[in-house]
This record gives sequence, C-alpha cells and structure tokens, in this order.
Amino acid sequence: MVNRGSRKIRCFQCGVPLVHRGITYEVEGRKEVFCCTGCYVVLRITGSKGEEGLAQALLGRLGLGLLLSMNVLLLSAIFYGSIYASIKVPEGLATPVKFLILTFSTPVMILLGYPILKASINSLRQGRITIELLIIFGAFSAFAMSVYSTFTGKEHIYYETATMVLTLFTMGRYIEARSRVKTYESLRNFFTSMPDRANILFEDGRIEAIPLDKIGPGDIVIVREGERIPVDGIIVEGSGEIDESLIKGESIPATCRKGDRVFAGSVNLTGNVVIRTTEKREDFLVAKIERLIDELKDNPSPTKRIADKIATLFVPVVVSLSLGILIYWTLMGDISTGIFRMLTVALISCPCAFGLAAPLAVWKGLQQGLKKGIVIKGGDTLEFLSKIRTIFFDKTGTLTTGKFRLQEIRCNGISEDEAMKIAISLEQLSPHPLAKAIVSSGKERGIIPSKVEDFRSFPGYGVSGIVKGRRYYLGNKKWMEARGIHINGENDNGLYIYLMGENVLLATFILQQEIRPGTGPVLDMLKKMGIKTVVLTGDSLHGVRSIEEYIKPDQIRSGLLPQDKVNIIKKESGVTAMVGDGINDAPAMKAATMGISMGSGADITKDVARVSLLRDDVSLIPYLIHLSRQVKRKIYSNFLWAFSYNGVGMYLAIKGTITPLFAVVAMLVSSLLVIANSLRS
Repeated sequence: MVNRGSRKIRCFQCGVPLVHRGITYEVEGRKEVFCCTGCYVVLRITGSKGEEGLAQALLGRLGLGLLLSMNVLLLSAIFYGSIYASIKVPEGLATPVKFLILTFSTPVMILLGYPILKASINSLRQGRITIELLIIFGAFSAFAMSVYSTFTGKEHIYYETATMVLTLFTMGRYIEARSRVKTYESLRNFFTSMPDRANILFEDGRIEAIPLDKIGPGDIVIVREGERIPVDGIIVEGSGEIDESLIKGESIPATCRKGDRVFAGSVNLTGNVVIRTTEKREDFLVAKIERLIDELKDNPSPTKRIADKIATLFVPVVVSLSLGILIYWTLMGDISTGIFRMLTVALISCPCAFGLAAPLAVWKGLQQGLKKGIVIKGGDTLEFLSKIRTIFFDKTGTLTTGKFRLQEIRCNGISEDEAMKIAISLEQLSPHPLAKAIVSSGKERGIIPSKVEDFRSFPGYGVSGIVKGRRYYLGNKKWMEARGIHINGENDNGLYIYLMGENVLLATFILQQEIRPGTGPVLDMLKKMGIKTVVLTGDSLHGVRSIEEYIKPDQIRSGLLPQDKVNIIKKESGVTAMVGDGINDAPAMKAATMGISMGSGADITKDVARVSLLRDDVSLIPYLIHLSRQVKRKIYSNFLWAFSYNGVGMYLAIKGTITPLFAVVAMLVSSLLVIANSLRS
C-alpha cells in the first residue's frame, strides 16, 4: 500500500487506495495521482470525480453500446428462423448480413468489453478471481465463435449474445453506481455545504474572515443569523435556535445559550452568537465523520468477504463446467449444441448478485444510521450489532442526565416556601450538584434568596450560614447526627438533604437523579428484542435504587470501579455492547464486543467506541439494533435469491431449456432484484 506518512494515497478520481505508485497527471495546475489512465480519461470526459464520474462514464458507454447492440439484435433476428423454424436464410443474404452484424458488434466489444477485460486482468494479477472474468469468458467466447462462423460460412452466430451480455452487464454496473451515488449524497452533505472561512473577532474589535485552516482553539468566531456555523466550539455570548440536523439527525432546532457546545455544519437560525473555538479543523466532528467514511471503503463487512469468497470459488467451477459441456458435446459430434449450452451455462451462472448482495445493503444501513445521528464505524460493526445479546449501560450521563431534581419537601413547623428560601440562600454559594438542583427548584418557584452571612462549607457533610440573624445547617444525615439530631425514615427512593435551625429539624428535601426521557421504555423495548440489560455504576446501591423503579433493567451492579466493570463484561458470554459517556467508561467499552458512546461523551470514549451517537438520546439504541438486523436480513435474503437463481438457471442451461440471450436478460433481472431489495427502506 502506498503511504504518504501514515496517510493512504488514493486515486484522485475513484478514491481507491493505491497498491502501486500510480500515474500522475496535471489537473487544474496541480499534479494529482490516479490509479490508471482510465480514471484520468473519465475525469476529463465527465468533469466529475468518484462514483458520480464513474456513473456518467458508464452512461456514455452504455448509450452507444445499447444503440449498436439493438441493431445487432434486430439483424440477428433474421437467423432465428433457422434455429426455431428450420427456415433457411439464402446464402447470398446471410453472408453480407453477418459481416454487417460484425461491423456493429466490434465497437461494442471494444467499448464495453475492454474495461471489463482490463478489470479481470488486474484482478488476476492481484491473485483475485472476480465475476468480470466470467462475463469476459462468456461474451468473448460467443464473439469468437461468431467471427469464426462468419469467415468460414458456418450457420450459427452469437453476436447478439456477446453484445447484449456486455451491454446489460454495463447497465447493471451503471444502476449500481447510480445507487451508490444516491446513497453517498447524504454523506457528502456533511462536507459540501461547509463554509471555507470564519469571521474572527480580534482583541482590538476588528472582525476578519479567516480560512478555517488558520483557525485554532481559543479563537473567537462570530456567527450571524442564518449563517452556517464554521467551527466546533462553546457559545460565549448570545443565543439562538440552532439547526443541528446535518450533524445530529435531530429535525427540531435546539435552543443554544451561553456555555452550550455547537458543531461545525449546524445552522444558526435566529440571533447572533459568539463562539470560542475548541478544536482545530481536522478535529471538527464533521472532519472525524469524513475520515470514518473513508475508512468504511476499506473495511468490508464479514458478510461481504464471504460473498467475495463465494464468487472466487464459484467462477472457476462455472468455467470448468462450461468447458466440460463443450468438450462432451464435441466428442458426441454436436459442437453447435456444445457451444450453445456452454455459453448459456456461463452467462446464467454469472454471480453478479453475490457481488451486490452485501455492499449495497451495508451502505444503505450506514446511510440510514447517519440520517438518524448515528455514526457506525464500518460494515463489520453493523453486522456484529445484529448479534448483540447483552447491553451494559453506565448510569450517570447515560441513563441519567447527571443532574438532580427536587421531588418532595417535608416540613416541620415551617412552610415549604420559607424552607426553600433558606435552603437556596445557603446553596447558591455551593458548587455541589445537589445544591444546584435545590437552587434551580427554588428559581422555578419564583423564590428570591436572602443574604447569607458567615457562610461555611463542610465537604462530605453540608453547609451552614446565618440568614436573617439565625444560624442554619443544611446537609446529609451524617451532618445532622453530628449536630445531635437523630434521623429516621430514610429509604432507597431518593437522596435526602436536611435543614435544621437551633437544634431543630425544620425540613427534609428529597431529590432524585434526572432520568433521560424515554429511558424506561427503551430498556423495555430492548428486552422485547431479546437483549439483556445491565446497569453498571460506581454509585452506591442507595444511589441507584431511586431510579430502578423507573427504568427496570434486568440487573444493576453498583459500587463498581472501572476495572470491576471490565471484569463483569468479560465474564458475559455472547456478543456484548457497553454504552457510556465518561472517560472512566472507556476500559469497559473496550472490553465489550461493541462500544457505544453518547453524544456528550468524552473524546477518548468516542475514539474507543465502534458506534457514536451524535446526540444524548438512548432511544437511538433500539433503532440501531433494529437497523442492523434489517440489514442482515436483506443481505441473507439476497444470498438466498442468488443461490436459488444460479442453481435453477444452471440446471435449465445444462438441459438446453434456455438460450444464451435469455440467460443474459435473466442475469440482469437478478441483479436488479438484489439492488431493489438492498436499497428499500
């Protein structure tokens, strides 16, 4: 493999990784590397790169080939009478018509046959046998036999078979290329609409449009209403409705404010925002997705590799069988029947469907996932997802938002509003997550905090301070008991915070972790799909009991260190997945067969994961499993059809029931059915 540093060198036209030095041509004043002269010619003729250029080139060749092939077919119809009705064509007419057919056929053999022949030779040089070899064997055998008959005055010619098999095979390749183009369009959308520059705000107040390559972490970018966000970063000023559908697959715009993270490729629908850049261009989320898509081209699924092996074994068998039939009938003294049946067997056996069975279905699945905001790293990942039997979930940040909410207040000789006013007065000075939950609840009730004097914080216990001349204490059970108040009645259905005055318990605040919307139904859905669900958390059992009744997993393992999670996952049999978001989840995700990272996950978690959710939505996981199973069903139904078609077709061909031309048409129909099955939603 040719490398430039650690980066693979790809053909400028088709994007295929080069296994040799390639051929260099000048394109728009720059030297570019191509895998072959053909790719350069395609670029010059069509002006388009990749699959689009290939599809256009195929369409051009197909149009001319089809025109000539139809003339060949119409002229050949003159000779059908001698085959099916014993109607002899006069010699004075037969010979000129045969040479006229030869004249129409030869350009088709060159125009359509040469690229297929070249592909076959290149594959053989690399030690691979492909379906193109079988096409060339059938088409050029028919053409050679026809040329021999034309010059020797023999009766039967097969020009229409030779030209139509190349024309229909090219048509199948064109349809396949167009299908891939359509599939890739959604992937290209990530990059074609990205701005090249960003408006940078300098310290002196100057605003200047700077190329993205020159922008780095810490730069301040201004994005006006209606503009596409050019960088990954944090909003430091302003707010707006952000359309993140291109990145996260979420159709409803998100309201983003100061402190929220935004991604390049999103659109600022309302208001102006100021963003502090957090990544270099090559580390933007869209750039990472682009690299993933490049990797997918070189990462066929296990199913596709099986298809390639089948085709590799199948082609020599068919060639040997075809030659065996020819030899048998020649020895029997009927070489015409031998040629007829040899060509029919070769053509009806063409395993085009094997080559299409997996890749189109896999690419369609990857496209559907990306539209939903799921990045799947390769066809092999998509296949393994269909086999998952156990999914392990981290709790905080995955099944819960990492935040708490106030569920209940129990008061003793004081009103709820008064208790809340004292509590938020004390907690507004504390950075603890539970303190933030209480303050947030107070603001929702419209309660304004009072001034606090002599505020003190006691880590692991709570806080104290003087509000309106009285000393109050707010904290956990240990803090109360240290102050001489005995606590009864705690259970596992929440976290308890206590407020006391002068040796008197005034109020109890019961908080619960905020569960991600839809988490319970998601776990129920996974169970119905036959998947075991296990929650792994470092929290105490007391901390997880409060959410267990809402999400009802098959099992909860609490009080775990990162290594404990790894050991539990390794002991689980079958294909497993670990869903997480934090740095401490990375070892567990690595230990599982598949790692799945949440949208807010740490970078190391996303690097380890084989699947990245672009938003914090656990409902994407059942969809992901359903999608993988759907793709697998498509692939295996394609295989079943291909085997059935080839088996029945070969049997009929050996018996002489079908003609070579019928075999060519049947081959195309088979491929079209596989394409249609692969691309249906």
